[in-house]
Amino acid sequence: MNVLLLLVGLSSGLAHSVYSAFSKALMNRIREPFLLFLYVSVIQAAITPLLWVFVPARFPSPEAWPLLLISAATCVAAYMFLYSALHCGDVSSVMPIMGSKVIFAGLLAIPMLGEKHTWQVYVAALLVAVSIGMLSYSPSQGNRRRFPLKPVALMTGCAVVFGFTDIYIKRTLVYLDSYNFMIYYNLIVGILALGVIPYLRKKGIPLRLKGADLRLGLFSAAALVTATLLFTVMLTMSSGVVIPNILQATRGIFIVLITAALTYRGSAALETQSRRVYLLRLLASLLIVVSIWIALSNFPA
Repeated sequence: MNVLLLLVGLSSGLAHSVYSAFSKALMNRIREPFLLFLYVSVIQAAITPLLWVFVPARFPSPEAWPLLLISAATCVAAYMFLYSALHCGDVSSVMPIMGSKVIFAGLLAIPMLGEKHTWQVYVAALLVAVSIGMLSYSPSQGNRRRFPLKPVALMTGCAVVFGFTDIYIKRTLVYLDSYNFMIYYNLIVGILALGVIPYLRKKGIPLRLKGADLRLGLFSAAALVTATLLFTVMLTMSSGVVIPNILQATRGIFIVLITAALTYRGSAALETQSRRVYLLRLLASLLIVVSIWIALSNFPA
């Protein structure tokens, strides 16, 4: 594995963990997951065209449009799961589960891309299942259930849907470069996100964010744009979807460290758990990374 790919992957994982931290902090303030989804998606759509300052604009070819639209649509569906999981679960518990999407993407690639897998992939999938069980341990005051299933189920659903997204992104990049792909991709996601406005209005939720809430939304969107752009760059550098995913799976380790550090400093901006719980989540995150490395043993770079 070349050093540049490694650095891009780790940077993507770090940026995604920063996005997760800002998103959870804002979620704790506004208490409405789809309002956060709306703002992050619209801000992404607004700021991503700045890439045209650095790269020439290209219009997607007719072959790229169907794949681009499917990528964006599955992304929106996955975000619905993601923000719902963040709403009801600890960020250091649910976000590392996204690392399992490389297993789902690898399994989906069998019928969709004609890829073949060895038994190592299925061993890795079993280890991911064990990791998800460990991450689901989330004791909290006032709740007798130490293994809340809802956030884990939602995040697992997110990982499955994002597995489809990764495959269609990889197919789209055959016809479009990473930078122009990001611009159109985020534009479509932003437009589709407007569909939650009637739902929010029906619930009587104010649509306007101000002050610190708006700044958190902007920081979250900027970090997500960075993470996703670096991920798409990795997809163009690699022959498949597995290695980019294993590198970005380090997001789980970064977010556990971020939340543990904040808790140790006395901050409740994201969550509050004991040192024992954070050590367990770090172990589970590392197990996900190990499982993906096992799956990589027979994949080309």
